[in-house]
Amino acid sequence: MLMLRLVVLALALATAQAQNLTPGKIAGYNAVTMVDDYLKKDLIQEELEGRLQTSAGKEDCPSFAIGKSYYFDDTVQPDEAGRYLRSIPTYGNGVGEQQSNEYKEYIKWSGNKNFHKKWVEAAFDKGSVAKGEMVADFTVFPNDVFPDARCVGFEECVKKATSYVYNFLEVVQLMQASIESAKDGCIYQQDSCETAVKYWDASVAIYVGSLEGEFGRSQTGGKSNYALANKRCRNFKNCGPERNEGSSKDRISPVNTKILATFSAGQHAAFAGDWALMEDYKKLISAKMVVPWIQGTLRYAWRLSSERARLDNALTSAVDPLKPNGNVNFDDQLKLPADLSDPTSADPDYSILDKEVGEAAAFALGAVPKLWACSKKAAQLVWPQLGPGQGVAGVAPVNFQLVKTAFECNYKCLLTSCTEVGSLYDGVDREDLIDSADSPDTVDEKVDIKNGALTCDDAEYGTDPKGYKKCTKQDGPIRKKRCKALTGQAGVGQRAAPEYFAETVYTPPTSTPPPS
Repeated sequence: MLMLRLVVLALALATAQAQNLTPGKIAGYNAVTMVDDYLKKDLIQEELEGRLQTSAGKEDCPSFAIGKSYYFDDTVQPDEAGRYLRSIPTYGNGVGEQQSNEYKEYIKWSGNKNFHKKWVEAAFDKGSVAKGEMVADFTVFPNDVFPDARCVGFEECVKKATSYVYNFLEVVQLMQASIESAKDGCIYQQDSCETAVKYWDASVAIYVGSLEGEFGRSQTGGKSNYALANKRCRNFKNCGPERNEGSSKDRISPVNTKILATFSAGQHAAFAGDWALMEDYKKLISAKMVVPWIQGTLRYAWRLSSERARLDNALTSAVDPLKPNGNVNFDDQLKLPADLSDPTSADPDYSILDKEVGEAAAFALGAVPKLWACSKKAAQLVWPQLGPGQGVAGVAPVNFQLVKTAFECNYKCLLTSCTEVGSLYDGVDREDLIDSADSPDTVDEKVDIKNGALTCDDAEYGTDPKGYKKCTKQDGPIRKKRCKALTGQAGVGQRAAPEYFAETVYTPPTSTPPPS
């Protein structure tokens, strides 16, 4: 009997070990420490989203209430369900813990370290929030004509924030925890940097999530920023190594490839305890994580705009969205009023759907603070276009050209480029024959760029097509006219300076010389 029990115990232990996902591959990244607890946190987001809708996939108000109960449930353990989500970032706000520069950008923009939770709480309460530059009035929902969609605007503002913004904060703060551990003086080859490596592996686990599998090719739908990057590259038809594919779900976003490669390099730096190099990698990873948010913001800003009605289906606007003095330029291709405030006098062909207003707002919640760090002027023009209850999105047509140009003028500061973000395709062509995301053809020149959504020219904007830091000055007309009112006044000191992404140099502490 004792022998039988020992055999059963051995089998149980073997089974438990076989179920461990790490050490092992995370979307191709080789985690060398046990970070399963972090890797499986995406299942909490999956559960939240499951509760926010019916079994048939309807996003109705009774389901929204169930999701709210899950988020605020205090009967579970601190690292479970909504209590875990409400604890994010799990590093950075405790005694002696350090906030990363990336997290501080969002804190400065909103004036609150819990800005993300304030946003979600206000959306769940169907109320409003005003923290620093983050002003949103969720009472504008519902504005939908569909009776089953009366809570969809709230839901999108919640689930996109918890899935992507929360995820971002946890990733950058775990990298910061790794850096702080390395700063303690570890040298793995001599005295072990295991804690630093574990935190770094954990940041990758959070970024990717367990739903993506060891090769990063989820067919069930991941819930992390990794999954988002793969979705958005299909809308912009720049997936795969050639940056020209939009349909195949087996293709990986080049942004993900760059981020995972940088994570791998950072792991080796953590192994060596090289915290200065880890800091460089953290800045790069943070910058690249924002690219899908910019793409998401542009995607939904376009849907909420009147670009469908652009004359001759032109791919660009013939006029700059702003005059050099900051006044709005009249775009006669769209038949819009100059102040964009009267929906009755504008072309009616634009969306006011709560779902699309909510998605635009949630992506802006991630992207606009980064833009604000580069240029307050640009961010303060974009947020009123997309923020819930700010008088434009869902009421009047969004000025897509203003939103698009505000980001493009600051791509250099954001460490991205016209090529990396790309042109918006997003769906069927004008003949309803080819879909940029669903066509069986991985490369198809028949897919059309959306009206007014052709990306900018890197040569004119002084940005590096590879998205690194080899940049030049913007062309005179771009700098002096098109971008003049959309650049400058960085929200974070020196954030717009080219030196921001320069390599971190270790400066030894100054010591007082001994008395002679």
